[in-house]
Amino acid sequence: MSAYNYFLAAVFSLSFAAPVWSSEAPVNHANSNANSREVASALGGITNKTFSLKEAPILKVATFNIAAGKVSDMTAIAKAIKAMNVDIVALQEVDKLTARSGKVDQLAELMKLTGMYGVFGRAIDFDGGQYGLAYLSKYPIKDQVIYPLPSGQREQRIAFVAKVEVPNFAAPITVVNAHLDTKEDPTMRLEQVRELNDRTIEIRGIKLLFGDMNDVPRSVTWQELDRYWNDIQPENRDGRSWPAENAEIKVDYIFTGNAQRWHLDSLTIPNANGEWAGVNWPLVSDHLPIVAELRMTEQ
Repeated sequence: MSAYNYFLAAVFSLSFAAPVWSSEAPVNHANSNANSREVASALGGITNKTFSLKEAPILKVATFNIAAGKVSDMTAIAKAIKAMNVDIVALQEVDKLTARSGKVDQLAELMKLTGMYGVFGRAIDFDGGQYGLAYLSKYPIKDQVIYPLPSGQREQRIAFVAKVEVPNFAAPITVVNAHLDTKEDPTMRLEQVRELNDRTIEIRGIKLLFGDMNDVPRSVTWQELDRYWNDIQPENRDGRSWPAENAEIKVDYIFTGNAQRWHLDSLTIPNANGEWAGVNWPLVSDHLPIVAELRMTEQ
């Protein structure tokens, strides 16, 4: 048989070869919806409702990086927190039984000195103890969850999520606390914010985000947060919060969730001279607190 005839025979054989059947349909990963958001994540919310300013429930909150007590001590920090007179304060840089802090459980001490409820979220083991984030609240705190954020070979960062039942609100307030990477290159912070957003976008109800984001307004970090969260800081207001003495940049934030609308009754960052509410804040921590009174006009 000639080479040409061999070629024709091969083509004929391939053309009419029996198909191979499988009991399992092939998976088209390109068109798979395995990573789609679940329908259940859109359920279980609260009924949308608007309020007049007179009727709107009021919440007073703060975020405060306490520098692990390296600037002052728990007595001074507790006095400062009591001066805020807030319903909820999110704390960053909290030590628990570390050698550098004299084996003090800082949150337990603050709870005792302020009379507030508290929960601690461990980020890392450090110096014979733990280091992380915390909340203090006038009301009980429940359902706390720690979400590790991408951190590479650098210090492990977390998002610390909890719920607080505050009177006059139709649902518990979900609070999210974060302390992001410090590197000037924002790549790691962007990964951390995207993970934070992934973990929290499907949480229904009333949400607030607090933290030391280690980046400034309008930065790429801020813009990534702005996709799902609303910075309460008016653009025409001075938001500088670090360092506490002669503050230079804004790195501390309070954000509201996009499902609600809030009226900002008051916002305090004591950066003009460091004095507010009977406290000299630069003597308490290297960060200034962000203290806000918010009135929810749409739930």
